[in-house]
Amino acid sequence: MGLRIETTGSALTDLKNAPKVSGGRGAGPVAEAPKSLGETPPRIVSLAEIGDLAELFAKGGVISKLKRRLNKLKGKKCRVTPAKGTIACVDSNDLVYLGVEFLQEFQNDEAILAGVMAHEWGHTCAHRPVQQQLDVLNWDQIFALRREHETLADEISGRLMALMEYPPKKFIQFLKRKTGGTHNLKYHDPEIRAKIVMNGFKQEKKKIKFANELFPNSGGYRNFYHSKIIDDDI
Repeated sequence: MGLRIETTGSALTDLKNAPKVSGGRGAGPVAEAPKSLGETPPRIVSLAEIGDLAELFAKGGVISKLKRRLNKLKGKKCRVTPAKGTIACVDSNDLVYLGVEFLQEFQNDEAILAGVMAHEWGHTCAHRPVQQQLDVLNWDQIFALRREHETLADEISGRLMALMEYPPKKFIQFLKRKTGGTHNLKYHDPEIRAKIVMNGFKQEKKKIKFANELFPNSGGYRNFYHSKIIDDDI
């Protein structure tokens, strides 16, 4: 699951490890690409291209419902599209990309879909430095900043799952799956990520419990998951 990506960004792993090269005889060195927190955007695919998976995005489909719930909870207007070349990520225009292969594997596991989408909504809450701020950082600092963003997204995903009443166990198991060899450049160890998600979940549950105890006659802690309006197109 990616950090918010820029529509013109380059893959950070490639940029960090790429040597500076000369532009040829008489030419100066080629300038480095602008530093970015994001990666190359995945390829968007149309609903017509994904067959039965398109039902997930239709009115009443699980992706559409989760999108409305998450937008309501975080006061966002994020959009969602199927894509190739990703599990899930979100760009600087709050467009969330969900990988077709990921959807094929987990289309019937709503708790994992909810956790992955909640993580991407968490990224939309993160502060994004302007380009001038990024330019003065070295790559170690940029990757540290990426890990901070991922940590925030993991913590928020736990809180959102508590609000939507999805147990985080399956999502945590999903995070613990074997990852690529460069995962440590952008993520903490899976065990640490699991603890961050669970901490966010437990903290939000405590808030819910406290609110219900403090106002026992108020009808309970307000939970937009149960609000009918979020399941209707507006």
